[in-house]
Amino acid sequence: MTPWSRFREIKAALDRENIEGLLALDCPRDEYDGEASLIESGVAKVTSFGKNSVSPEEVEAIVREIWNSQFGPFNSGELEKRRSAFASVARMIVEAL
Repeated sequence: MTPWSRFREIKAALDRENIEGLLALDCPRDEYDGEASLIESGVAKVTSFGKNSVSPEEVEAIVREIWNSQFGPFNSGELEKRRSAFASVARMIVEAL
């Protein structure tokens, strides 16, 4: 049995959205690996390693919390500017589960 992992899907969603624009600045391709791992852990906890479903809103809250802790702290306006990107990443993750 293969352990539950959605790291690749989460990393791909973060890279596609490139919330901070760092990949466009030629940062290393592993720029968002740490955040992907933290988000994966949060999603694993909420879904009991894929046994339970999760809403895009729940995943968006996980993404926002991790992002704010890793790149912030952001004020409410800065979080609002990133809201559509967080929602997009969350939708991609939920679709991949």
